[in-house]
Parts: sequence; C-alpha cells; structure tokens
Amino acid sequence: MTTSIVLGKDLPPLPMDLLTARDHGEVLFIVGAGASYPAPSSLPDFGGLVADIYAELDPAMSGPLAAVQKKGGPTWETVPDLLTHQQRTELKFFAQHEYDVVLGMLERRIDGDPSKASTLRRAAQTVLDRTVEPNPLHSALVRLGQRFGQTLLVTTNFDRLLSIAAKREKYSDSAFALGEIPNPSRNTEFAGILHIHGMLPLKSQRGSALILTDQDFGDAYLRRHIVTSFLYDAARIFHLVLVGYSANDSPVRYLLNAIAADERHFNDLKPRYAFVGCEAGDDRTAIEWQSRGITPIPYDRANKHKALGDVLSRWSEIIPDKRNTARVQTYLKTVAKLDPDGPDGVAAQSFLRYYISRCNPSEQAELARLLASSKASPKWLTTMNQVVRDAPRRR
Repeated sequence: MTTSIVLGKDLPPLPMDLLTARDHGEVLFIVGAGASYPAPSSLPDFGGLVADIYAELDPAMSGPLAAVQKKGGPTWETVPDLLTHQQRTELKFFAQHEYDVVLGMLERRIDGDPSKASTLRRAAQTVLDRTVEPNPLHSALVRLGQRFGQTLLVTTNFDRLLSIAAKREKYSDSAFALGEIPNPSRNTEFAGILHIHGMLPLKSQRGSALILTDQDFGDAYLRRHIVTSFLYDAARIFHLVLVGYSANDSPVRYLLNAIAADERHFNDLKPRYAFVGCEAGDDRTAIEWQSRGITPIPYDRANKHKALGDVLSRWSEIIPDKRNTARVQTYLKTVAKLDPDGPDGVAAQSFLRYYISRCNPSEQAELARLLASSKASPKWLTTMNQVVRDAPRRR
C-alpha cells in the first residue's frame, strides 16, 4: 500500500511516491479551468465560457442555458422559451456538458462557411480578453512546477495567469502553444508553460489558435495527433497530475481517452493522479476517476474548493528549494516541541517521514542534532531511526 503524507490539519493526504517523484523532476502538472476559478482570477469554467459566448452571439439562449443548469429546473426538452429546433438541440448538448459539441454547432449555425473569419472565435476572444489577476493556486502550481531551475507546467487553459504568476515569483515564465510545444523528454531543457489547447496573447507576445469546438479537438487529438502524441510521450516519462478538472469536462474526456488508448497497448506508463473535489460522503466521484485509470486525491470541495488551494500551497512550501529552507527549518523546530501522540502529532510525524526519506546522511545528522538540542520527545528520534532504517534512500 502506498504511504500517504498528511501536510496539515484538514488537508487531504498525498501519496509519498508522488511527493518523492516531484522532488526528482518526474511530475508533470496538467492544469485545468478550475485553477483559474478562485478569486481574484474568477474566470469561468468551460460551461461558463460557452454561456458567455452565447450572451455575445445569441442572447435569446441565455435564459434557457441558465434554466437547465439549475438544480430541479426544467430539462432541455421542457424549457418554455420559443427556440428553434437547432437552438434546442444545442441546449440538449449543453445540458449534457458536451460544451465542445455545442460550440461546434453554434459556429456552424452562426458562421456557416468555414472559410470565412469565425464570428464565434472573435466572440470567444472578447469574452476571454479581460484583465484578471493570478490567485494563490497559480502561485503554488508555479512553485511545484519547478524542474531543474525551469518552470514546467501543462495547461488546457487559454489564459496566461500561470505566466504572470511565474514572472511575479521570479521564475522562468516562457510559454508555448500548439506547434511550438517542445516534445516531452527527460532532458533538463524540457521546460515551459505549455498551452496544449492554445493561448491568448499577453502584451507584446503573440497568442495562438484556440481549441474550442469538437472539430478542433478532433483535429488536434485524432487527425493530426498533436496533443495525443504529446500525452503518449509525457505519460511514459512523468507522473501526470491533473488539477482543476471535473470528470465530465470536455478536455478531460479527450485527455483520458488518449491515455487510456495507449495504456491498452503498453505497460510502461507512469502513475496518473487527479485532485478531485467531492461533497461530504461522496465516494462515487473518486471511484469514477479510479475506473479511468487515475488515482484520485479527494478533497472537500466546500468553500469554493479552499482545501485544494491549501494543500497545494502547503506542498509548495515544503519542497526542496532554497526559498523554503528557513520555512522548513522553522517547522522542524515546531515539530520538535510537539507531543507525537498529541492532536498535531499525526501530521507532524507524516511530514517528518517524508522529510527524512528525502534527506542525505548529513541532513539527517543535522535533524538529529536539532531534535536533541530542542529536548524533543524521544519518540521523535525513534521515528527518525525507524524511517532511516526502513525507507529506501533516494539521492
């Protein structure tokens, strides 16, 4: 059974193998729209983006779209508004969360001739072109995405908030999209904030085409295999970690289908994880991810997914990084004063096991001196000796 590490009270446990893999540059975070939802960013998810595009292009659909999203509200068949057969069909797919299909249908209805400039894409650009700020989740992901001195993150988001956060944190902020994305490799030069579904322009930097409709997804995943090939290679080299997705998101459907198809033929794929927001007592959501070959890391989605931001921020504060040295040392001194059997002792023991397992012998000796000088409980030294004796030493 995989050892789990608890980084704080009320935080979801994290697999120790995952923490260790990140420390060795073997994790690739894939960031979805949920990361840009918390304030102050407050950007919409894919469904919200679709609703905003309709508000620009077909305001008559705004009421029905809102109605079918309400719990206990009308179905797409019973919405009383006077809609054409085409509009009601679009409403049907919206209610089924097939947002890429909805946008494809809307584009064909509004624009007709595909050779003409797309009204839908101009509307999408208008909706997305808003001044927003990164949130703490972006900052935590940028810190966790550091690999050999470079930022490495994958995102299906069009916004450039990860780049802005990276620049503010004084990390590398180079961003690439679609055809510019480098091929995955173990090389230390494989880096960048990689927008696999396209990105918006940022000041003087240019943007790219955006993958919005079912035709776009089919082209990128099935016809030209741009994204699919990237994922095939990445899944063999890195532990993939999905952040900011729900199981019925259109991007997730394409992402997971690509990985699952490869897994049927090859057995060398690394473990895959997803942070999964759940209601209290909800076991089904985690099982849904597990049935797709993803190890779920469930967390309480209450208070606008606060636990997700908390656990990623906490994780980012204890990774091996010069910026974290003082913070980690302060926490170790706090641990030394705790009762291992007290209310905070469980989380502290969990962190200590992870910390000791990643340390070299000289760092372990320094920790032993700190525990001794702090007159710590003998149980802390016992825990340390047990971890040193039992855990494999990875350098």
